[in-house]
Amino acid sequence: MPASAILTMVDGVRVAVHDSLDQVTTYVLREQGDWFEDEIRFLRRLLEPGQHIIDIGANCGVYALSMAKVVGPTGRVWAFEPASATADLLAEGAAANGFEQVVVERHAVSATSGVGRLAPGALPEMNAVCHDPVAATGGETISLVSLDDCLASRGWRDIAFIKIDAEGEEANVLAGGRRLLTEQSPLVQYELQRDGEIQIELVDTFETLGYAAYRLAPGPGMLVPFRRDAPKDVFQLNLFACKPDRAARLAAAGLLVDTQAMAESQEWFGDIARQAGALDAWSWRHTIAALPYGTALAAGWEAGPHHGRHPDVEAALAFHAYSRDHHTPAPDRYVALRISFQMFSNLCATAPSHLRLSSLARVAHECGHRTIAIHALMQLSRSLLTQGSPDLGEPFLAPGERFDVVAPGADPGRWILAAVLEELERLNAWSSYFQPSLERLQLIRDLGFAGDEMQRRLSLVQTRGIPPSE
Repeated sequence: MPASAILTMVDGVRVAVHDSLDQVTTYVLREQGDWFEDEIRFLRRLLEPGQHIIDIGANCGVYALSMAKVVGPTGRVWAFEPASATADLLAEGAAANGFEQVVVERHAVSATSGVGRLAPGALPEMNAVCHDPVAATGGETISLVSLDDCLASRGWRDIAFIKIDAEGEEANVLAGGRRLLTEQSPLVQYELQRDGEIQIELVDTFETLGYAAYRLAPGPGMLVPFRRDAPKDVFQLNLFACKPDRAARLAAAGLLVDTQAMAESQEWFGDIARQAGALDAWSWRHTIAALPYGTALAAGWEAGPHHGRHPDVEAALAFHAYSRDHHTPAPDRYVALRISFQMFSNLCATAPSHLRLSSLARVAHECGHRTIAIHALMQLSRSLLTQGSPDLGEPFLAPGERFDVVAPGADPGRWILAAVLEELERLNAWSSYFQPSLERLQLIRDLGFAGDEMQRRLSLVQTRGIPPSE
């Protein structure tokens, strides 16, 4: 194994990793300064000092150490990592931060306690537990523990949060933790997909224990009900589960929206939609027009053939602005975002003119429909690259939040192309580690609007020497 290196994440937490760009964690942290999952940023807002946390499948500790910083010295994080080399890195990271609240548990969590074998995966992050240490080849012998055995031996009380990322062992983790999950009411984050397949049986198991399923809406940063009948999104890696009492506390904090609250909010929006001027305070003239690109383009929107007054576009933008207003109730914010998403979806299905696809990509991603956002960005990027300058004749949302504060300069066409390509680079894969695109990154650089992360991506792709792929 290569030597270790200490990398610092955006929250100031230091993580020990293997110093090799062939390691996913190392590459991603050097590229993004953080882990690629939206859930880690949500947890930094959700957790509180003094709380008790369990991290199953802690790996190098990007989650465990970030959570440890939030819960502080009065809290506790039990971080389970069975791979000896990786657990060493986890312990090194905890020491580098001075986190005595982190307990490194060198075990795999399963249905029962005993002995197993850790079978090596294609990547260290994908090592899997084998329950027959005699039949298994390769890997290392490991200790197995169950959550309920740990509950008895460690005296766990008031567990606030459990993260489960066990590479296919999730069902066994739940089987060995029924007492803990029944007696206590933690919020649980668990991996939904395994080898590209949805583990819907985990949703069923949690339901038998009284836990409802939620997913993260990354834009407003809140949990919303998971719908079984919703189209599958390949980027939906994790779900959350919690009992009604925990859900009520999260809802009171504005971090969760339940089905009843959504229905009430939908009814309220139906009433105000019939009232002229009800959303004027969230008009693009008060929101987008104040941003650098809005300041540069607003006069043209007002003077254009539609005078900036396409009613559905204006309404969809107003609903999006409402969803970002933290002075409004959480259920109303999420429902407003859903309405904006549906309106832009309808607009782009019938008349994807101007930069409506840019707006659709923005609201789709914020809703958690990442695949739809990617398709909109791909369609728009093809159009921009083949047809040249876009039609800037009506107000629109920048495809990514970073470009809200980047001035377009003398050539707004280059600005919007750079914004679209950058957001496509961010969303089309979890990292350039998995899907490098040297050509796209070079074009982003050449357009003159590349941010720090895009420059790091380009450097990493060039250094690692992987052929470009689209």
